[in-house]
Amino acid sequence: MRFIKIVWPAMLVALIPSSHARIVLPKFAAKQSLENIRFMTQDGRYTYSQKRSGALSMATSFKAVDVLMHPPGTNYAISSSEARKKVAIEVEVNWHQDLDLNKINDIMVGPIGSAQLSKIGRGRIPKLHLDDEWLTWYDPKEKLIHVQMLRTPERHHVIRLGKKNNSYFFPEVVMINPETVLYTDVNDKGVSALLAWNMVDKKMTVVRKSEVAGTRLELCRRENMMVLGEFSYDDVNKGTTIMVQAWRDAPSLGGFTTVYRVSDNDLGQMICASGNRLWFVKTMSEDRRLNTRQTEATLMELPSGKITVKSDLEHVSNLVDMDGRILIPMREDVYVLEGNAGSSSDTLRSPTPARSTP
Repeated sequence: MRFIKIVWPAMLVALIPSSHARIVLPKFAAKQSLENIRFMTQDGRYTYSQKRSGALSMATSFKAVDVLMHPPGTNYAISSSEARKKVAIEVEVNWHQDLDLNKINDIMVGPIGSAQLSKIGRGRIPKLHLDDEWLTWYDPKEKLIHVQMLRTPERHHVIRLGKKNNSYFFPEVVMINPETVLYTDVNDKGVSALLAWNMVDKKMTVVRKSEVAGTRLELCRRENMMVLGEFSYDDVNKGTTIMVQAWRDAPSLGGFTTVYRVSDNDLGQMICASGNRLWFVKTMSEDRRLNTRQTEATLMELPSGKITVKSDLEHVSNLVDMDGRILIPMREDVYVLEGNAGSSSDTLRSPTPARSTP
């Protein structure tokens, strides 16, 4: 039986769309082919694009410059944080030929809009933290999380994960302050856990451990709120749980409150948004005989847990956060859930000042 911790009338309004009120989302637009764009700022002033030659190009004010040069077939995975000061770039050489999930790639970092990029290390999934002063990345071969203060190369820390034979596992990482790193791990029995590493004491603390095997944890933070989601793999342990922790002065290692629990296998893909909101992909219906499901992008208000379905595409599988712009890539189109839908016009907005994060 399904259980959602929200008021029944609100749930009915949010989850049962009217047959006469189809949700129509705008499509992302740009002056160049969308398949080449790797990152675009919210105001449209800077666009990073993949070139057939293997170079990464940055365009601004009708000018373009190559910021990285690599052989043809190189892919660039670019991310930023809510601080909007720097970009982190994972350089994936031989992207179509080398399909090893555990291969390690060059990790580059630089200010948004600058052609000056610095190599920080080698690994996968780089992520900026704490006003873009810190960077983490994962080495899947050595099972290590690297933590680097960007201003001070000497402040480099390493967190060793447990041994496992799971090439598909990549940890979720969130820094709550310059001393404490939260991360997920899974043991050899398939039980997931949220752990905390104190970089001063060099000690690990178990924050939360899954009750059963076969679930995966997702973690995200925005402003003074952190969200932990537990999602089940198909045909293992059905169900989804989302927990939230809010703080006024400083976060703690515990205190998560469950705001959402259902028996469905939601896909997750959580993105913490401004204004105490959470995006994720929810399973609306499932046909287990045909192994098909209908999934939609859903917005949750925190800490109430009220949810509202925000798409009508039937097969949403992934959500992308590109400088605060929430996107749904689907086949040849990219739909915009939140933020600037882009433009094919040559008119530019005035620059948006960078914001500091708590």
